[in-house]
Amino acid sequence: MGQDTLIKKFQEMMENDEPVIDVDTLMSKEERESYDKWLEIFKTLTPFNIPTGLDKVIKDFDLVNNDGVVLLAYIKFFEQRIVEMQGKEDTKSSEEYEGAMFG
Repeated sequence: MGQDTLIKKFQEMMENDEPVIDVDTLMSKEERESYDKWLEIFKTLTPFNIPTGLDKVIKDFDLVNNDGVVLLAYIKFFEQRIVEMQGKEDTKSSEEYEGAMFG
């Protein structure tokens, strides 16, 4: 099932006020394995343990290049939220922030 289709079906379930959204009905076995992998990665990394968390992710998970792109975006997201919380309003907004706390 294509990624766009999966997200669209998930959105439809949300819009229909389903009492329980069962993502297993949306995913193939391979997609579920990827989903579970990313849940574990997200639990492993926090904004405050990027270097050690990244070491653990690299050691524990088989990452392909596309995974690396997603992981870097996730780390950048943390960086932007930290800057936002620190009140760096005198420079740029978090959407425009181009700094390099983590890269």
